[in-house]
Amino acid sequence: MLGVEFAAEGVAFAHVRRMPTQQPLLVSSEFIAADKDADVAEILRSRLAKLGLQKIPCNIAMSSGTYQMLLGEAPKVPAEELAEALRWRVKDLIQFPIADAVLDAFLLPEDSARGTSRMAYAVVAQRNNVTQLIAQAKAAQINLQAIDIPELCLRNVAQACCDTKRGIALVKLGQGGGTLQIIRDGNLYLSRQFSLAYNAGLLDDLPGDALVLELQRSLDYFERQMRQTPPSHVYLCGENVTADKLTPEIRNSMAVKIELFNLEAGLQLGENIQEHNLSLCLLALGAALREDAVGVV
Repeated sequence: MLGVEFAAEGVAFAHVRRMPTQQPLLVSSEFIAADKDADVAEILRSRLAKLGLQKIPCNIAMSSGTYQMLLGEAPKVPAEELAEALRWRVKDLIQFPIADAVLDAFLLPEDSARGTSRMAYAVVAQRNNVTQLIAQAKAAQINLQAIDIPELCLRNVAQACCDTKRGIALVKLGQGGGTLQIIRDGNLYLSRQFSLAYNAGLLDDLPGDALVLELQRSLDYFERQMRQTPPSHVYLCGENVTADKLTPEIRNSMAVKIELFNLEAGLQLGENIQEHNLSLCLLALGAALREDAVGVV
Protein backbone atom coordinates (compact mmCIF):
# COMPACT_ATOMS: atom_id res chain seq x y z
CA MET A 1 0.00 0.00 0.00
CA LEU A 2 1.14 3.53 -0.79
CA GLY A 3 0.40 6.59 1.34
CA VAL A 4 0.74 10.19 0.13
CA GLU A 5 0.45 13.63 1.69
CA PHE A 6 0.46 16.80 -0.41
CA ALA A 7 1.81 19.33 2.10
CA ALA A 8 2.44 23.07 1.90
CA GLU A 9 6.20 22.52 1.65
CA GLY A 10 6.18 19.60 -0.76
CA VAL A 11 4.90 16.04 -1.04
CA ALA A 12 5.55 12.95 1.09
CA PHE A 13 5.00 9.31 0.26
CA ALA A 14 5.49 5.98 2.00
CA HIS A 15 5.31 2.46 0.59
CA VAL A 16 4.39 -0.28 3.08
CA ARG A 17 4.39 -4.00 2.36
CA ARG A 18 2.46 -6.28 4.72
CA MET A 19 3.67 -9.85 5.16
CA PRO A 20 2.06 -12.74 7.05
CA THR A 21 3.45 -13.31 10.57
CA GLN A 22 5.90 -10.40 10.21
CA GLN A 23 5.90 -6.71 11.05
CA PRO A 24 4.96 -4.45 8.12
CA LEU A 25 7.95 -3.43 6.02
CA LEU A 26 8.43 0.25 5.18
CA VAL A 27 10.00 -0.27 1.77
CA SER A 28 10.47 3.37 0.82
CA SER A 29 9.63 6.75 2.28
CA GLU A 30 10.53 10.19 0.96
CA PHE A 31 9.68 13.83 1.43
CA ILE A 32 10.23 15.92 -1.70
CA ALA A 33 10.46 19.64 -0.96
CA ALA A 34 8.81 21.92 -3.50
CA ASP A 35 7.91 25.59 -3.93
CA LYS A 36 4.24 26.52 -3.64
CA ASP A 37 4.10 27.17 -7.39
CA ALA A 38 5.68 23.83 -8.30
CA ASP A 39 3.70 21.06 -9.99
CA VAL A 40 3.88 18.62 -7.06
CA ALA A 41 1.67 16.08 -8.83
CA GLU A 42 4.14 15.87 -11.70
CA ILE A 43 7.06 15.71 -9.27
CA LEU A 44 5.37 12.81 -7.48
CA ARG A 45 4.41 11.07 -10.73
CA SER A 46 8.00 11.18 -11.95
CA ARG A 47 9.43 9.82 -8.71
CA LEU A 48 6.86 7.04 -8.32
CA ALA A 49 7.31 6.03 -11.95
CA LYS A 50 11.04 5.71 -11.37
CA LEU A 51 10.37 3.48 -8.35
CA GLY A 52 7.65 1.47 -10.11
CA LEU A 53 4.99 2.39 -7.55
CA GLN A 54 2.26 4.04 -9.64
CA LYS A 55 -0.05 1.03 -9.84
CA ILE A 56 0.03 0.23 -6.12
CA PRO A 57 -3.22 1.06 -4.26
CA CYS A 58 -2.84 4.46 -2.60
CA ASN A 59 -4.45 6.37 0.27
CA ILE A 60 -4.01 10.14 0.61
CA ALA A 61 -3.78 12.03 3.91
CA MET A 62 -5.49 15.41 3.96
CA SER A 63 -3.48 18.37 5.23
CA SER A 64 -4.41 20.22 8.40
CA GLY A 65 -6.59 23.22 7.69
CA THR A 66 -8.39 21.65 4.75
CA TYR A 67 -11.16 20.08 6.86
CA GLN A 68 -12.92 20.40 10.21
CA MET A 69 -13.35 17.69 12.83
CA LEU A 70 -16.44 18.26 15.00
CA LEU A 71 -17.34 16.28 18.11
CA GLY A 72 -20.98 15.85 19.02
CA GLU A 73 -23.64 13.53 20.38
CA ALA A 74 -24.24 10.63 18.02
CA PRO A 75 -27.78 10.37 16.65
CA LYS A 76 -29.42 7.01 17.25
CA VAL A 77 -29.27 5.73 13.68
CA PRO A 78 -27.60 2.74 12.00
CA ALA A 79 -23.88 3.21 11.41
CA GLU A 80 -24.34 3.50 7.66
CA GLU A 81 -26.67 6.48 8.19
CA LEU A 82 -24.46 8.30 10.72
CA ALA A 83 -22.77 10.69 8.31
CA GLU A 84 -26.03 11.80 6.69
CA ALA A 85 -27.70 12.28 10.09
CA LEU A 86 -24.80 14.43 11.32
CA ARG A 87 -24.79 16.54 8.16
CA TRP A 88 -27.78 18.56 9.35
CA ARG A 89 -26.40 18.93 12.85
CA VAL A 90 -23.16 20.54 11.72
CA LYS A 91 -24.52 22.88 9.05
CA ASP A 92 -24.45 25.87 11.43
CA LEU A 93 -20.91 25.05 12.64
CA ILE A 94 -19.10 25.40 9.33
CA GLN A 95 -18.17 28.49 7.31
CA PHE A 96 -19.56 27.34 3.95
CA PRO A 97 -22.92 25.99 2.69
CA ILE A 98 -23.66 22.43 3.77
CA ALA A 99 -24.49 21.61 0.13
CA ASP A 100 -20.80 22.27 -0.62
CA ALA A 101 -19.61 19.87 2.10
CA VAL A 102 -18.14 16.40 1.85
CA LEU A 103 -18.82 14.71 5.18
CA ASP A 104 -17.94 11.43 6.84
CA ALA A 105 -18.27 10.37 10.46
CA PHE A 106 -17.13 7.77 12.94
CA LEU A 107 -18.35 6.76 16.37
CA LEU A 108 -16.23 6.96 19.48
CA PRO A 109 -16.12 3.74 21.51
CA GLU A 110 -19.17 3.07 23.67
CA ASP A 111 -17.25 3.59 26.92
CA SER A 112 -15.79 6.95 25.83
CA ALA A 113 -18.61 8.98 27.40
CA ARG A 114 -19.61 7.16 30.56
CA GLY A 115 -22.93 8.32 31.90
CA THR A 116 -23.79 10.32 28.77
CA SER A 117 -24.85 9.64 25.21
CA ARG A 118 -22.40 8.09 22.78
CA MET A 119 -20.33 10.62 20.87
CA ALA A 120 -19.18 10.80 17.27
CA TYR A 121 -16.74 12.84 15.20
CA ALA A 122 -17.97 14.43 11.99
CA VAL A 123 -15.24 15.18 9.45
CA VAL A 124 -16.27 18.00 7.13
CA ALA A 125 -14.35 19.27 4.11
CA GLN A 126 -15.27 21.78 1.46
CA ARG A 127 -15.92 19.88 -1.74
CA ASN A 128 -13.27 21.84 -3.62
CA ASN A 129 -10.55 20.62 -1.21
CA VAL A 130 -11.49 17.01 -1.88
CA THR A 131 -11.82 17.39 -5.65
CA GLN A 132 -8.42 19.09 -5.71
CA LEU A 133 -6.83 16.07 -4.02
CA ILE A 134 -8.55 13.73 -6.45
CA ALA A 135 -7.29 15.85 -9.35
CA GLN A 136 -3.73 15.75 -7.96
CA ALA A 137 -3.98 11.98 -7.60
CA LYS A 138 -5.13 11.69 -11.21
CA ALA A 139 -2.33 13.97 -12.42
CA ALA A 140 0.20 11.94 -10.45
CA GLN A 141 -1.27 8.77 -12.01
CA ILE A 142 -1.68 7.03 -8.67
CA ASN A 143 -4.23 4.34 -7.87
CA LEU A 144 -6.34 6.27 -5.35
CA GLN A 145 -8.38 4.18 -2.90
CA ALA A 146 -9.29 6.56 -0.07
CA ILE A 147 -8.71 10.00 1.42
CA ASP A 148 -8.05 10.01 5.16
CA ILE A 149 -7.44 12.57 7.89
CA PRO A 150 -4.25 13.09 9.93
CA GLU A 151 -5.91 12.04 13.21
CA LEU A 152 -6.72 8.58 11.86
CA CYS A 153 -3.38 8.32 10.06
CA LEU A 154 -1.64 8.85 13.40
CA ARG A 155 -3.99 6.30 14.96
CA ASN A 156 -2.84 3.80 12.33
CA VAL A 157 0.83 4.47 13.11
CA ALA A 158 0.25 4.15 16.86
CA GLN A 159 -1.67 0.90 16.42
CA ALA A 160 1.16 -0.57 14.34
CA CYS A 161 3.96 0.49 16.69
CA CYS A 162 2.51 0.52 20.22
CA ASP A 163 0.61 -1.72 22.59
CA THR A 164 -2.61 0.29 22.84
CA LYS A 165 -4.58 -2.08 25.09
CA ARG A 166 -4.18 0.18 28.12
CA GLY A 167 -4.23 3.32 26.03
CA ILE A 168 -1.46 5.59 24.80
CA ALA A 169 -1.19 9.25 23.88
CA LEU A 170 0.64 10.11 20.67
CA VAL A 171 1.83 13.72 20.47
CA LYS A 172 3.08 15.08 17.15
CA LEU A 173 4.89 18.43 17.30
CA GLY A 174 5.59 20.86 14.49
CA GLN A 175 6.34 24.54 14.05
CA GLY A 176 4.01 26.54 16.28
CA GLY A 177 2.02 23.71 17.82
CA GLY A 178 1.08 20.09 18.04
CA THR A 179 -1.64 17.49 18.13
CA LEU A 180 -2.47 14.87 20.72
CA GLN A 181 -4.38 11.66 20.07
CA ILE A 182 -5.40 9.19 22.77
CA ILE A 183 -5.81 5.70 21.37
CA ARG A 184 -6.95 2.56 23.17
CA ASP A 185 -7.49 -0.87 21.63
CA GLY A 186 -7.00 0.70 18.21
CA ASN A 187 -9.80 3.23 18.77
CA LEU A 188 -9.42 7.00 18.79
CA TYR A 189 -10.84 8.38 22.04
CA LEU A 190 -9.64 11.98 22.03
CA SER A 191 -8.03 14.32 19.51
CA ARG A 192 -6.77 17.77 20.43
CA GLN A 193 -4.70 20.52 18.81
CA PHE A 194 -2.66 23.07 20.74
CA SER A 195 -0.30 25.99 20.15
CA LEU A 196 3.30 25.78 21.30
CA ALA A 197 6.29 28.11 21.00
CA TYR A 198 8.39 25.54 19.14
CA ASN A 199 10.16 26.48 15.91
CA ALA A 200 10.88 22.84 15.00
CA GLY A 201 14.48 23.56 13.99
CA LEU A 202 17.30 21.09 14.48
CA LEU A 203 18.74 23.13 17.35
CA ASP A 204 15.44 24.33 18.88
CA ASP A 205 14.74 23.02 22.36
CA LEU A 206 11.29 21.80 23.31
CA PRO A 207 9.48 24.35 25.53
CA GLY A 208 9.23 21.89 28.40
CA ASP A 209 6.95 23.73 30.81
CA ALA A 210 4.44 24.74 28.14
CA LEU A 211 4.45 21.26 26.60
CA VAL A 212 3.87 19.54 29.94
CA LEU A 213 1.02 21.95 30.70
CA GLU A 214 -0.71 21.00 27.44
CA LEU A 215 -0.23 17.32 28.18
CA GLN A 216 -1.68 17.75 31.65
CA ARG A 217 -4.71 19.60 30.30
CA SER A 218 -5.44 16.85 27.82
CA LEU A 219 -5.02 14.01 30.28
CA ASP A 220 -7.07 15.82 32.94
CA TYR A 221 -9.93 16.19 30.46
CA PHE A 222 -9.61 12.54 29.48
CA GLU A 223 -9.75 11.38 33.11
CA ARG A 224 -12.24 13.82 34.63
CA GLN A 225 -14.61 14.71 31.82
CA MET A 226 -14.52 11.46 29.88
CA ARG A 227 -14.03 9.39 33.08
CA GLN A 228 -11.29 7.29 31.56
CA THR A 229 -8.25 5.54 32.97
CA PRO A 230 -5.12 7.53 32.07
CA PRO A 231 -2.99 6.17 29.23
CA SER A 232 0.04 4.09 30.08
CA HIS A 233 2.46 6.14 27.96
CA VAL A 234 2.80 9.48 26.21
CA TYR A 235 4.88 9.20 23.04
CA LEU A 236 6.38 12.29 21.39
CA CYS A 237 7.23 12.58 17.71
CA GLY A 238 7.41 15.26 15.06
CA GLU A 239 9.71 17.57 13.20
CA ASN A 240 13.19 17.48 14.73
CA VAL A 241 11.85 15.91 17.92
CA THR A 242 14.85 13.86 19.01
CA ALA A 243 15.89 11.94 22.12
CA ASP A 244 18.30 14.65 23.27
CA LYS A 245 15.44 17.18 23.39
CA LEU A 246 13.41 14.96 25.70
CA THR A 247 15.03 16.25 28.89
CA PRO A 248 14.82 14.54 32.30
CA GLU A 249 12.55 17.41 33.40
CA ILE A 250 10.06 16.54 30.64
CA ARG A 251 10.38 12.77 31.13
CA ASN A 252 9.79 12.99 34.89
CA SER A 253 7.13 15.70 34.91
CA MET A 254 4.09 13.40 35.03
CA ALA A 255 3.01 10.10 36.52
CA VAL A 256 2.59 8.77 32.96
CA LYS A 257 5.75 7.66 31.16
CA ILE A 258 6.84 10.17 28.50
CA GLU A 259 9.03 8.66 25.79
CA LEU A 260 10.18 9.25 22.23
CA PHE A 261 8.01 7.47 19.68
CA ASN A 262 9.87 4.60 18.02
CA LEU A 263 8.66 3.45 14.59
CA GLU A 264 10.96 0.43 14.71
CA ALA A 265 8.93 -0.98 17.60
CA GLY A 266 6.32 -2.03 15.05
CA LEU A 267 7.82 -1.64 11.57
CA GLN A 268 10.74 -3.03 9.67
CA LEU A 269 12.63 -0.25 7.91
CA GLY A 270 13.94 -0.87 4.41
CA GLU A 271 17.64 -0.40 3.84
CA ASN A 272 17.17 2.80 1.83
CA ILE A 273 15.03 4.58 4.45
CA GLN A 274 16.45 7.93 5.56
CA GLU A 275 15.46 8.07 9.22
CA HIS A 276 15.88 11.84 9.55
CA ASN A 277 13.05 12.31 7.01
CA LEU A 278 10.58 9.95 8.68
CA SER A 279 8.90 12.65 10.76
CA LEU A 280 8.01 14.48 7.52
CA CYS A 281 6.46 11.30 6.13
CA LEU A 282 4.50 10.25 9.21
CA LEU A 283 1.05 11.07 7.84
CA ALA A 284 1.82 9.41 4.51
CA LEU A 285 2.96 6.36 6.47
CA GLY A 286 -0.26 6.38 8.48
CA ALA A 287 -2.27 6.55 5.27
CA ALA A 288 -0.37 3.54 3.93
CA LEU A 289 -1.10 1.61 7.15
CA ARG A 290 -4.86 2.22 6.93
CA GLU A 291 -6.88 -0.99 7.30
CA ASP A 292 -10.44 0.09 8.15
CA ALA A 293 -13.18 1.84 6.22
CA VAL A 294 -13.22 5.22 7.95
CA GLY A 295 -12.34 8.07 5.61
CA VAL A 296 -13.65 11.00 3.65
CA VAL A 297 -14.15 9.18 0.35
